[in-house]
Amino acid sequence: MSVFRPLLRAGTRLYRRLFRRRLDSHTREVSERLQSVSALSHLSSGALYAMAGVAHRRTYRRGESLYHEGDPGLGLYVVESGRVRLLTDQGPDRASELRVLDADGMIGGLSLLGDVRRLETAEAVTDAQVLGFFRPDLKNVMRRDPKAGAEIVTALARNLAAQHVELVRRYAEQHDAFAALQSYAQAAEVEEADVPTEL
Repeated sequence: MSVFRPLLRAGTRLYRRLFRRRLDSHTREVSERLQSVSALSHLSSGALYAMAGVAHRRTYRRGESLYHEGDPGLGLYVVESGRVRLLTDQGPDRASELRVLDADGMIGGLSLLGDVRRLETAEAVTDAQVLGFFRPDLKNVMRRDPKAGAEIVTALARNLAAQHVELVRRYAEQHDAFAALQSYAQAAEVEEADVPTEL
């Protein structure tokens, strides 16, 4: 029995070396880009590689839309190069600009966690290259590597929680703290089925 265990361990190590998944340069490059996004920077290398393995690289020309306000949200985008701006028709002027994202900016994380409609339009300001990671991709990662999938969902939830806290803080600055906390408390009563899909 004492001879069998070392042989089994040696065979296991050899098997792992021979059949270890080799990362191609594309997957490595995409995982490094994903790690440079603040919301994803704390993911383990395994979760980053799992995400990178299914991410989609897309190119948009200047003025081309990634998605439109009111569209079903299917996934998130990470800007690799170029600039992307977020616009809304809800502002004082038609197509009011909300913000501009440069490289390593991420949008759309909320759509990975539920069926919500886009609250804004995303449009390329310059020629832009983006990485797309969509709900079916997340489901594939969760099926193949549940630990990596759980890490990704946790990172997105933390990012949304931080946005939520910042929203309440800014609302409190613009109005008053009681009104902000009251709105927060009332929003917490909303059931998932009652969440509006658009403004």
